[in-house]
Amino acid sequence: MRSRKAYISELTPELNPCTINVKLLRSWRYREATIPITHRHFEMIVMDEKGDKIHVIVKNGRLTFLDKSFKEDMVVLISNFNVIPNNSSYKYTKHPYKISFDGFATARRSKTFDADVNRIGFEVTKFSDIISLNLDTELPVDIEGEVFSWEFELRDYEVHGCKTKMLPLKLKDTL
Repeated sequence: MRSRKAYISELTPELNPCTINVKLLRSWRYREATIPITHRHFEMIVMDEKGDKIHVIVKNGRLTFLDKSFKEDMVVLISNFNVIPNNSSYKYTKHPYKISFDGFATARRSKTFDADVNRIGFEVTKFSDIISLNLDTELPVDIEGEVFSWEFELRDYEVHGCKTKMLPLKLKDTL
């Protein structure tokens, strides 16, 4: 069965199979501290030509291929993926679903990305909105500012059972 082209705003678990043309905005590797390294995964935020974004999780079985093949700013066609609820405690996008890229999903480079939207994907939040909490506090924000102070030691902290480090910064509004 041939999959039809869809946009991120149309994605639901019922809409399968379909293909989306997306630009890779951000990517990172993730491994929980309590599970073996063989159970790590690769995650991405992708944006379609309309400017909508969705979180993508790539399970360990496809990690080696995609981790080396996918680079930020690359445009790809993704097909045969699963759409699952975005009900984790930390959301990366506003979309109610996220994509699970499993053993049947495919990806290949695309030559076109006809977007009239912000091509880098940043949605800069004003400092005044952050200070007044005039924003969705459930989602990460993009900020632009000048670093004017930082601590010289990394702080230890824990996120979902995974120990990590933080470098506290102080930013000055430059807009």
